[in-house]
Amino acid sequence: MTSKSQPSSIRPYPELVKDNEPTVPQFGILDKLHGTWVNWKGGPKGLHTTPMPSPGTSSETVFGVFHFKSQQYREQLTFSKVNAPVRNRAGSNEQFNGPVKYETAIIDNNDDLQHFENGMYLWLGDNTMPWQEDGKYQNPRTMFSRPSTQETVDEDGGVPVIGPGELGPQFVPPHSISRSGVIPHGTTIHLTGNVTHFDKKETPDAPEKPEIAKLWEQPYLSISPTMGIDPERDLIPGSLKKPFWTNLPREEQRDYPGQPEAHCGVNSARAYFLNIFNYDEDGAKFPYTVQPNLLLSQFNEGLNFKSYDLIELDSQHDTGVQGATVNNVMIERYCRVVRMRHRMWLERIELENGKEIDQLQYEQIVDFEFMFGASGETTQWPHIQVNTLRRIEDIAEEDRYTPIELPEEADKPVKTPKAKVHHMNHKVK
Repeated sequence: MTSKSQPSSIRPYPELVKDNEPTVPQFGILDKLHGTWVNWKGGPKGLHTTPMPSPGTSSETVFGVFHFKSQQYREQLTFSKVNAPVRNRAGSNEQFNGPVKYETAIIDNNDDLQHFENGMYLWLGDNTMPWQEDGKYQNPRTMFSRPSTQETVDEDGGVPVIGPGELGPQFVPPHSISRSGVIPHGTTIHLTGNVTHFDKKETPDAPEKPEIAKLWEQPYLSISPTMGIDPERDLIPGSLKKPFWTNLPREEQRDYPGQPEAHCGVNSARAYFLNIFNYDEDGAKFPYTVQPNLLLSQFNEGLNFKSYDLIELDSQHDTGVQGATVNNVMIERYCRVVRMRHRMWLERIELENGKEIDQLQYEQIVDFEFMFGASGETTQWPHIQVNTLRRIEDIAEEDRYTPIELPEEADKPVKTPKAKVHHMNHKVK
């Protein structure tokens, strides 16, 4: 051992002064989102799987009675960068967020509106330490230190608590991205996470294409373990063939040989999720009703990927500050949303004609909880959405769908002054 003190790797961020205050925001990877993304004629459509409480049931009804719905959809997803850094003051640190608004509208194959949502992504900053002056996303900077000065001590009544020149610990953001959204069913979400970059030139050992998931990988199935699913028992490993038991009526279902009669037939786990395997409506059927993200990986076969970025966000984390899913009273009581996971791939692909374009793929899994499991635990029901989108300008006009417009009430004509752009003014004082 040595009595010599070791230098800390956590050194202060650049000090915020009038000469270096950001006037434009840093968007990081979110810069690639700006614009409108859509499905196209001849391309893949989105697909969702949604379990819901069955009519007549209640939270006291034995688990397994549920209504299942799945269908194809097309989407119009628009991101808009707000060109103003949003300043957060935290004493010894200051953070400047880069805001990106988003709005999505989804319709089914009959052109009926199925979902709409709006919210915001925030670029929170590069979360690496030691601080890198040449960090990838640090021009302009997003994090600053802010020591006390004689002026701030006098103005804020610092004496006798604090004097000039003092600086507390430096906050290192655990996440570089956050997403908040408002869902009209009655849920507000807040997810946080990070991004991973893959490039053939920079990372030759990186996978040739995005690794979406393995076949029948449990975290991405529309049937959770709380519903009694066992992929190794109930599915055919390595095969997309439908298992034999899915052709049997509910009364003849049996989870495994020698199972007690009390847990066979309509009381078996297989009987409960049998309809998910045999669903065939609105362009949704096996195997995609069981593992929706197969649509993403199958479409990627044969595509030439130049690079891609993976954004991973979650409302739950193993440690540290959590995100949130907040429900209104009815949703919380009867079909509460307890978690949301979101994966987004921003991909650069080369078409057969040599042209390079952007492609956006996403998967989001929302966990519902309603009714009680046979073990006394709450049953968890995954609601999954997947889609593959491209920028509207990269789609030939003849391959574009009609734009989606929400049925909003038209305002009465009102004469208003011409709009004026107003800029943020968070000047250092």
